Amino acid sequence: MTSPTLPRPPARRRAHRAATQAATLAAASALCLTGALAGPLAAPAAAETGLNGVEKDDWLPLTVDPGAPLPADPFLDTESCPFAGDLPPAFDRDALPPAGQDAPAPVAVERPGPAGEALDTCAAVSAPGMEMPGRLSLGSYVVYDVASGDVLAAKDPYGLYRPASIIKALLVMTALDELDPDQVVPVSDEAVAIDGSQVGVGPGGRYTARELLLGLVMRSGNDAAIALADAMGGQEETVARMQELADSLGTRATRVVTVHGLDSPGVQTTAYDMALIYRAAFQREDVRELLGEETMDFPGYGDMDGFELSSDNEMLFNYPGTIGGKTGFTDNARHTFAVAAERDGRTLGMVLLNSTIAAGRPAEQASAVLDAAFDAPAGAGIGTLDVPAEPVAATGDVTPTPDAPADVDARATAADGVDMRAVVGAVAAVLLLLGLAAGAARFRRR
Repeated sequence: MTSPTLPRPPARRRAHRAATQAATLAAASALCLTGALAGPLAAPAAAETGLNGVEKDDWLPLTVDPGAPLPADPFLDTESCPFAGDLPPAFDRDALPPAGQDAPAPVAVERPGPAGEALDTCAAVSAPGMEMPGRLSLGSYVVYDVASGDVLAAKDPYGLYRPASIIKALLVMTALDELDPDQVVPVSDEAVAIDGSQVGVGPGGRYTARELLLGLVMRSGNDAAIALADAMGGQEETVARMQELADSLGTRATRVVTVHGLDSPGVQTTAYDMALIYRAAFQREDVRELLGEETMDFPGYGDMDGFELSSDNEMLFNYPGTIGGKTGFTDNARHTFAVAAERDGRTLGMVLLNSTIAAGRPAEQASAVLDAAFDAPAGAGIGTLDVPAEPVAATGDVTPTPDAPADVDARATAADGVDMRAVVGAVAAVLLLLGLAAGAARFRRR
């Protein structure tokens, strides 16, 4: 069952947001340019090599000029099914257990998979008549019809990957079922101090469950996630409920470890599983209303005034018909994204995992793929999400672990900024500095 398409906020809000962003960028650029011209630029930092043996610039590349070839990335090559039984190697220790402890064993999808013969592959496949974009840097994805469950395109749908913040959809649905949206939720010191992206809760603040849910989905607020979990009996209890929900939806290889999705030992999912989860989410009007919100006024606390939030899902502003979605990023998961859009009476969704911005930001690549899916012949499909919920339990013996210190990544910053390799000379250096400074808060681990 699908829900009616909800009206989008007025266009003037989108225009105001775009104008504000442009003014901020111009002012900051001028300030940085003044500093750059006043003295020599700092020497570039030494290349960082991850635990997987890959330099960070290669693991998290910047966007490549459309006329240039995409960089080689063996972790995007899935035809030999390298991730059928294990996740991509960790880039840093956030995804590994403490010294002396073993990580939970991965849980793989039993083959043949549940979605049909055509999807029982690790290569990229698409429905007849669907012309996929030729330039993508996506590790795994599933494109599906929200109403029918038909799958139109997929790549490594059962491969094991880290979900990052898109796992928060399970928290959203759990909280909507458990909490009164108008109830005031206390905020703990742990919520205020949580690593990664934050919406900006503070001590003494008064927040309703709905306000925290909006902060959770619009700005990927890990602080909001902790506060909501505390209101539902604590993080361990909430993780268990999120896992129960995932299992009830028919997921085969999703293991929930935290309420926010930061890298942790044992966390895993598949694009197929996340498509099941987001299909269920987009069929709920209350979830669609949250995921589709563009702006909101978020309360302040103490002497801090309230402030306006804007969604970090740029497709809400740039892709007509977008219903909503959720972004995600960590150094180990790389970019993840889930989104749905409506056109000509059809609602299509897409989930992508283990992706880079080499071929464009997640929203740009998803937009191109959804255009191809909407142009495909009616009724086209190569598999289905509409299968009985007979999950293979992926819970295992997992104890939520403390989060590692937050990191800020310039490559993730570039995902929503200027293509820095397309600019030359001093201007390139200025914009790089701008991206590092202005994007730090937004692109912390989510």
